[in-house]
Amino acid sequence: MKKTFIINDIFWMGVALFFCIGGLKLGFGTFKQPHAGFMPFLVGLFLGLLALVDLISGVLSQWKSEKKDKMIWAQISWPKVILTVLVLFAFTVFFTTLGFFIGTFLLLLFLFRVMERRRWWIVFMASAATTALFYLVFKVGLESQLPQGFLGF
Repeated sequence: MKKTFIINDIFWMGVALFFCIGGLKLGFGTFKQPHAGFMPFLVGLFLGLLALVDLISGVLSQWKSEKKDKMIWAQISWPKVILTVLVLFAFTVFFTTLGFFIGTFLLLLFLFRVMERRRWWIVFMASAATTALFYLVFKVGLESQLPQGFLGF
């Protein structure tokens, strides 16, 4: 099993290196004026660091707390996984029609309620707060164009 973890981490470090090299070929730019390779490079760097940390922590702990594959897969609720994939697909299809606010709010409402059963008022508040935070980050902070949807907001 230890060999599997080492191969897994080396694989992800290779993928990270691929992203970093591709990002550098596209041109990194600067932090104030990023070019096309800026995000792929940073994603590759982050992925590589995560794989390296996982490899180092595994080597230091000698994988004492490792779980068997059967234990990991036994905990998965497959109906929830399939339903979530279907809802995410529907979200991508109807995102422009529903708009950012309604689409994101409904998606988060589903995820917060179905994945971990919480009280409705907590689900509504968390969905509204997260949607508002996403709006502030993407629309106000990054000045992204977000779909308005059929209601116009």
